[in-house]
Amino acid sequence: MNIEMCEFAERQYKKDFYGTRVNEAMVNKMIDLAKVPYEVIPGYADFCCIAVLKNHSESEGYIFPDLESLTIEREEAKKLGAELHCAYEARNENELAVLVDWVSGINPSRAEWVHLILYSREQMEKEGDKVNADWAIVSINGAATKEVEPMRPITSMRNALGVEEGGSGVAIDRKAYQESVDFWSKYIMIRREEV
Repeated sequence: MNIEMCEFAERQYKKDFYGTRVNEAMVNKMIDLAKVPYEVIPGYADFCCIAVLKNHSESEGYIFPDLESLTIEREEAKKLGAELHCAYEARNENELAVLVDWVSGINPSRAEWVHLILYSREQMEKEGDKVNADWAIVSINGAATKEVEPMRPITSMRNALGVEEGGSGVAIDRKAYQESVDFWSKYIMIRREEV
């Protein structure tokens, strides 16, 4: 696969990014590993796919030892004494703020898997984030399992609003949306306190 990091995903290089943090060396290694991924899963639209990578090898151990899995069951977070937060936030100054929730006060586990969320070059051009490669990384997610978490319900809604509001222009799939609601009703994201 011919892949590069898009401008939108470069927010994951920032030390104050709430999601999976990476650096350029990690991304270059991930792109190299994605040439022969563990699995490629179709995404929510024709222009999207997910390259699933193992974060460990028999000979080397963990490839990215600092990569974290930031999703936890809500009940487990509660048992561990996590603090629940909720706020309206926008991913950048061009997007509308949406309601998000997360927990803090607990440590995330090490990621066993890496999910590269990829969009086609054509879709990236529609969204105003041109790339030269066939595929662009729009998100890198550390994960506990190879199964890909559904996008959050609010992401589906944002996508349905269209590219002018920070989405992709894909209409909501009611079945996928309900699966997302079911998943995210049980799970929640962890944010590190040093942010």
